[in-house]
Amino acid sequence: MKNFISKQKEQLHMKTKLFLFFALLATLNSVKAQTLFTYGTHPVSKDEFLQAYYKNPDTTGNKQEKLNEYLDLYVNFRLKLQAAYDEKANTNADLKAEADNFKTQITDNFINQQANIGQLMHEAFVRSQKDILLQQVFISSVKGSDTTAAHAQIVKAYNELKAGRNFDEVATQYSTDSTTKTNKGTVGYITVFTLPYSIENIVYGLKPGEYSTVYKSSLGYHIFRNVSERPALGRRKIEQLLFPTPPFYSTEQISATAHVADSVYNLLQTGTYFSSLLPLYGHNYYDYQDANVLEVKVGDYSSDFENEVFSLKNKGDISRPFKTQYGYNIIKLNEIIPVSSDENDVTFAAWIQTQIQNDGRLEMAKSNLVENWLAQTGFKPSAYNHSDLWLYTDSALKSSNSLPALYRGIKPETVLFQFTKKKVTVKDWINYLHYLEIPANTTIGTDEYEKHMHDFTRFACSNYYKEHIEDFDTVATGQLKEFNDANMLFYVMDKHVWSKASEDTVGLRKYYDAHKSDYQWKESAAALVIAAPQKVTADSIAEKIKNNPLAWRDILAKYDNSVYADSNRFEADQLPVKQKVVMQKDFQTVPEPNDAGDSYTFVHILTVYQQPQQKTFEQARGLVINDYQQQLEKDWITNLKKTYPVKVNDTVLNSLH
Repeated sequence: MKNFISKQKEQLHMKTKLFLFFALLATLNSVKAQTLFTYGTHPVSKDEFLQAYYKNPDTTGNKQEKLNEYLDLYVNFRLKLQAAYDEKANTNADLKAEADNFKTQITDNFINQQANIGQLMHEAFVRSQKDILLQQVFISSVKGSDTTAAHAQIVKAYNELKAGRNFDEVATQYSTDSTTKTNKGTVGYITVFTLPYSIENIVYGLKPGEYSTVYKSSLGYHIFRNVSERPALGRRKIEQLLFPTPPFYSTEQISATAHVADSVYNLLQTGTYFSSLLPLYGHNYYDYQDANVLEVKVGDYSSDFENEVFSLKNKGDISRPFKTQYGYNIIKLNEIIPVSSDENDVTFAAWIQTQIQNDGRLEMAKSNLVENWLAQTGFKPSAYNHSDLWLYTDSALKSSNSLPALYRGIKPETVLFQFTKKKVTVKDWINYLHYLEIPANTTIGTDEYEKHMHDFTRFACSNYYKEHIEDFDTVATGQLKEFNDANMLFYVMDKHVWSKASEDTVGLRKYYDAHKSDYQWKESAAALVIAAPQKVTADSIAEKIKNNPLAWRDILAKYDNSVYADSNRFEADQLPVKQKVVMQKDFQTVPEPNDAGDSYTFVHILTVYQQPQQKTFEQARGLVINDYQQQLEKDWITNLKKTYPVKVNDTVLNSLH
C-alpha cells in the first residue's frame, strides 16, 4: 500500500512539474509574441520593434522618451512601407533589377566566406613573402599517348633520387624536355600565383633541399625540388622596346637587328624620350591606351628576361639591349612594387584577393562546397533510362529547330532531378549542352555523357543555391529584406514627397505665399566665393580682386575652368570658409585649403545688408522645397493612419522601459 501511495505521489509530482513547465513555456511564447502595435490588420511584435531599435540605439537622455520617439518613427516607417507594397512597388522593374544585383553581391560574399577566402588570402600572403628557386625532373606524357613507359621512367628517376643520386644528374638524364635537360632541371625562381595552385601547394610544402613525390599533370610526370629560398622581390612595372629576331632569321639579319637596338639605345642615352620610340618598337603599342606597360612578377617570364627586369634599381632606369628567344629588348623601369610585410595592408590585400579570384583556387574551393549544397537543397534524382536519354540528346543536339517530342519515354518535360522548390528537366539539360557549345556533328560517348551530367547536376545545384540564398543563410535573408525595404521606402517617398514637392510649382508657390514671413534675409552680404586648385593661383586671384573687386569677371576670364566663382547673396553662416568673416564691404579672407588639400577658397564681400529683408520666391526656393516636403510627408502620414489605423498596446510599451 505504501508503495502504491508513493507511486501515486511521484506521478502527481511529475504531472505537476510537466504542467508548470508547459505553463511557463506558454507564458514565454506569449511574451515573445506580444504585439506592441497594429496598423490596420498588421501586427508588430515587441521583439520585432526592439530588434530594430537596438541596431542603432540612442543612449543619450531618458530611455523612455527615446523609446517613444523611436516608436513614432518606426510606426511611420511601417505605414510607408505598407503603402509601397499596396502600390506594388515591389514589382517595379528598376527596383527588382537593383534587388537582384544586391542579392548577387551578398551571395558572392557569403559563398566566398564559405569557401574560406580568408584562409586562402592568409595562405597567399605567407607564401608571397618568399621566392623559391625551383628545379624539376619532367617526363612528358600527353593525353592519348602511352603513359606506361613515361610512368616507369619517372618511378625509376624517383628511386634513384631516394638512393642518393644528385638531382642535377637525374633531371638531365631522365627529363624529356630539351630545356629542362639543358638547364639540369632548373626552372628558375617562382612565387605565389606563378604556378597552378595544386603545384604551388606541393612546392611551398617543401623545405630548401627537399624534393616531392611524383606528381601527374596534364603535361606529364614531375618531381619538384625546392633548391633554395630568398625574400620576395615583389613586382615591377616596365615599358619595353622589342626588336624581334624570328627563328628563320639569318646570322646577318640577327646582326642587323642588334645594330638597330644599339642605335636606339644610343638615342635614349642622348636624351630621346622612351615614350617617343614606343610607336616604332613598342611590343604591344596602341596610340589610344598605355598597353605597353608590363607588370612583371617572379616566374612570369623567362629567367633571362626577369633577371634584367629585376636588375634595374631606380625608377626611370633603362637597360642596355639584351637578347632573349624573342629578340633584342630594351626596358625602362617605371615602378617598383615591393611585397608588403603587413597582412593588414589594404592595397596589398586587394591585390591578393584579385589574384585568388582570377587564378582558379577560389573556384576550386567553391566547387568543393557543392557536395554539401546537394544535401541542403533537397537534391533528389529521378529514375530514367540513361541510354535512352543519351540517344534523345544526340537527336536534340543535331536538331536545329525544336526538341524531339518523345523518344522511348524521354521528352523535354521529363524530370531528371529536383531540388526543394525546383524541378530540372531534359529541356534544361539540352540548354546546358548548348551553353557548352558542343558542335552538332560531335559524337559523344557514354562516359562523356555521364561526366557532362555530373557537371550539369552541380551546375544546377550551384545556381539553385544562389537563387535561394535566403533559405540557407539568415544573415543574407536579413540583409536582403533591409535592402529591399530601404529601396521600396525610397521609391514611395520619392513618389509622394520628394519629386512631388520639386515638381509641384503651383503648390510650392502657394506654400511660399502662405508662409512668406518665414523666409526673411538675416544679416547678409553680396559676396564672391572663389576656389582654385593651387594655392599660388588662389593667392594671385585674391590679390587682383582685392585691388579691383568690380573687375572680378575680367580677372577670372584669364583662368581656365578649374577656377570656380560664385557671386551671390549669402547670410553670414552660409559662407563656405572656416575663417571668421567680418560683414563689411571689401573684407576678404585669406585663401584656405579644403580638407582634401586640392582646392583653396576665399571670400570677398561686395555689399552688406544689415536689415532684415523679405526673400523672393526664387531666393527662398530651396528652403521652400524642404519645408513643403515636410508638409507633404505630414499630410501623407495622416492619410496613411486613416487607411491603416494605428493602435499601441500601452501595457506592452510600458514593459519596454
